[in-house]
Amino acid sequence: MSTTSDEPAAAVPAGAVSWRPWSREAFEFAQENDRPILLSINAVWCYWCHEMDSGAYADRDVIEFVNTHFTPVRVDTDHRPDVNARYNVGGWPTTSFLTPHGGFIAGATYLPADQLLAMMDEVRRAYAERKPELYEQGNDILRQRREHAGRVSAGREPDASTVDAISRRVAGTYDAINGGFGLEPKFPSTPMLRLLLHRYRTTGEHFFRVMLEKSLDAIIGGNLRDRIDGGFFRFAMGGDWTQAQHEKMAEDNVALAGVVMDAGIILDRADYLGIAGETVDYICGTLYDPAVKGIRGSQGAHSEYYAGSHRDRSQSEAPAVDPFCYTSVTAQAASLLLGAAWKLGRPELTQQATALLDVLVEAAAGGRLAHTYSQTGALPQEEGDLLVDWAHFLAAALDGYDAVPGGSERYLAAAERAAQVLLDRFLDGPNGGFWDVETGQERLGYLHAREKPLAENTCAAAGMMRLHHATMEGRYHQTARHALSAYVEANRDYGELAADYAVAVDRYLIPVVEVTVEGRPGAASTDAMLAAAMKLRDPHLMIKMAPAAAPDAVAQAHVCLDTICYPPVTDPAELAMAVAEGGMVTESPFQNVLDLLG
Repeated sequence: MSTTSDEPAAAVPAGAVSWRPWSREAFEFAQENDRPILLSINAVWCYWCHEMDSGAYADRDVIEFVNTHFTPVRVDTDHRPDVNARYNVGGWPTTSFLTPHGGFIAGATYLPADQLLAMMDEVRRAYAERKPELYEQGNDILRQRREHAGRVSAGREPDASTVDAISRRVAGTYDAINGGFGLEPKFPSTPMLRLLLHRYRTTGEHFFRVMLEKSLDAIIGGNLRDRIDGGFFRFAMGGDWTQAQHEKMAEDNVALAGVVMDAGIILDRADYLGIAGETVDYICGTLYDPAVKGIRGSQGAHSEYYAGSHRDRSQSEAPAVDPFCYTSVTAQAASLLLGAAWKLGRPELTQQATALLDVLVEAAAGGRLAHTYSQTGALPQEEGDLLVDWAHFLAAALDGYDAVPGGSERYLAAAERAAQVLLDRFLDGPNGGFWDVETGQERLGYLHAREKPLAENTCAAAGMMRLHHATMEGRYHQTARHALSAYVEANRDYGELAADYAVAVDRYLIPVVEVTVEGRPGAASTDAMLAAAMKLRDPHLMIKMAPAAAPDAVAQAHVCLDTICYPPVTDPAELAMAVAEGGMVTESPFQNVLDLLG
């Protein structure tokens, strides 16, 4: 991933908006000319972003007004998730107006030309007449963001009540009529699905299975699934999973493939396994970039294409795929494929997974992980690396350590290097948790206020727990403890979106049950043993895979409870008995939500 110059700064065509990239030069221009910044946050997959470009931003009056009175800055949300996290006003496209120093003034999403002109004129007049007031408003928002981040601080230890409280919040948003969560629009909400699967496996409570299965059946059976080209669309407008919006996100498809695959094994649903395999094929066939060994971020929406019949589609061009690959998504895809090689009985996926992982290992060896890269190289990151990339790379390296024959030491070493980067450049040592952007960098606008996103902190903490188990180094466990502790109170701000955090806390509270399944991928005995392992009720279950010593050998499982290891077993029923004495599953105090729903 060699670094090349950033995307645009090609000559601006006559009669077009003079977009600048998010850069120090753009801010300096705004300050020198005393012009507010018009920040446009868009995405290649976003239908309404393209509509606004061909509509409002192609209007002569809009172009003249923007270029005369504002400093237009454009950001791709997938390239700069850190900017998006601070300035998005509720969707894409986002149109945010900022002071020349980056303080927020006003914002909206999609605007037609007349409304955009009216809003720009209002902002222009307000900036001319009330500049000190707008700067104070912007500074107040910055202070509030800093105070909010400051509340994420290590305190009391997380306990089982945290897991149950988040489970209740998830159940409270469950749609008992249509499946899924919330009313409309409907998103797949894979963190919630993962929590339901974890809770059903560890407690055996039937209502967790009902919520999970009804939701997965609705997602698979509704308009969200592309039955012809494969993969899942981003969301549906209708509460009953109708009116799918046709963009496909790589991260969503990787996450859905993983939870559907695991649910297929744990719930004994062969149809789930088939759909997981189809989704893996979509990721590997459509989103995989063989030239750079990476996963492209998305495939755009094209309503006319998806509205046609199979015959019509074979004669028309499929929607375009994002030309860029993303480190965090590529790492997640590598983890998915490593698991799918065993769980779907497709050992050839290991080679593709290691191809993805090895590119990241090579890049990380130099101490840098570019968030975005393509065949022309990696986009430079003047403001430093991102937590999301290093956290998911740590997880992928550990998955390689657990699943790849002969690569264990190399991937463990890569995981340790990733952990050191997290400790050195992202850790909030005094308060616990990890900043979303690295320390020691001079930043623009609201990036001055570093933040601690829960999802990435959960991923990093889970990786530290796994690394502690692999190395027995206490600093990794201590770091995980502080990170999880920092969200004991703050997780409430995320509502049901704290689902993955609940799973991480549940694992943290219980000693590790490690099961190494030794067998041949796809063999009946291996499938049976792997299924038995995945159905164990221990919350902190760690499953590793190893090839059989002989091609025709019957699969066996090696069980270690904390620091005690037992003789191998060859019968799946014996596997359950081998860990029964060490299991720490307790009765769930969680009320059966189905009783309340009737």
